Amino acid sequence: MITRDEIRYIPELHKSIKRDKEHLRYLREKATCIPSMNTESERVQSSPSNHGNIYIEEAVDLAKIIEKKQEELETLQRKAESFIATVEGILPKKILTLRYIRCYSWDIVADLVGYDERYIRRIEYQLVSDLALPCPHGSSI
Repeated sequence: MITRDEIRYIPELHKSIKRDKEHLRYLREKATCIPSMNTESERVQSSPSNHGNIYIEEAVDLAKIIEKKQEELETLQRKAESFIATVEGILPKKILTLRYIRCYSWDIVADLVGYDERYIRRIEYQLVSDLALPCPHGSSI
């Protein structure tokens, strides 16, 4: 069973993965980009390959972090799907699915279901507030 904190963490985790992927793309570009050498300059430049190696190492580490976050997200979303399956009513199920499985923002969810954002947040609050809080020892009640 999913806890209240876990289900509400899903969109935040999704955003974090998205930001990390953008940063990974940046690191990969930097790793493959070799600065042009100015032959007229008298100063000696450091080796561009050394800078590329730093970006490559950081990219490898970030890729591992992204993979772990994606595994955590998939686990939480499976738990959320199990919870959503127990919810009665088409609209509540659709709201929860769009928010926690598709990870859409509240304004997009409101547009897709055709209701005011405040109203759908209230429905979500009523459904999710019934979920168990985590126990101090890490297992749900």
